[in-house]
Amino acid sequence: MRHLFRGLLAAALTLSAFACSAADSAKFEEGKQYKQVRETTAPADARRIEVAEFFWYGCPHCYAFEPTLHDWEKKKPADVDLLRYPNSLGHPIGVLHARAYYTELALNVFAKMHQPLFEAIHRDPRELGSEQALAALFQDKAGISADVFSGTFNSFVVDAQVNRAEMLARGYGVTSTPTLVVGGKYMTGPAMAGGLDQTIAAIDFLVDKVRKERGIKK
Repeated sequence: MRHLFRGLLAAALTLSAFACSAADSAKFEEGKQYKQVRETTAPADARRIEVAEFFWYGCPHCYAFEPTLHDWEKKKPADVDLLRYPNSLGHPIGVLHARAYYTELALNVFAKMHQPLFEAIHRDPRELGSEQALAALFQDKAGISADVFSGTFNSFVVDAQVNRAEMLARGYGVTSTPTLVVGGKYMTGPAMAGGLDQTIAAIDFLVDKVRKERGIKK
């Protein structure tokens, strides 16, 4: 009798787990919690899945989402790459901030500047609407001299990266930040998914969806 009870319990738990899984999948509906991008992009490596975040340092929603995204990044699947793309949303100050982001990468000070730049705008706050103000922040937080900052900030490499990010956003149809594009095919974000944690769940759902569509074994 005891063995029969254990068997029934195990079966019930299996069915329950399946039901939870089905319910989790059912809450993500195309056109509601996510949608296809305007123009899809082919992956450089079909075995890897890119999660692209389009953000703007001046966006309070991006600032609020950054800790959640950072926590997800630390435990993301091994076949997933998180890439960040600054988006100006058509604002001149957004272009300045995009140049600051790629300056961080070029000078290898992303870890020292990314969060502090968010905080300087939204927590302190500081007006970062000029190259001089950004240069002062880089000096303060990362020890980058004004000359080194200016040379990188105004370089052809940074200019090309900013233009590429803007073109990619337009191609995907990004109209707000933060927006997450998964596998170059699907987009979601807090406004669509219904919140920060829901966005992470949507990202995981879409990663799995892309993985299945490409026939990738986890």
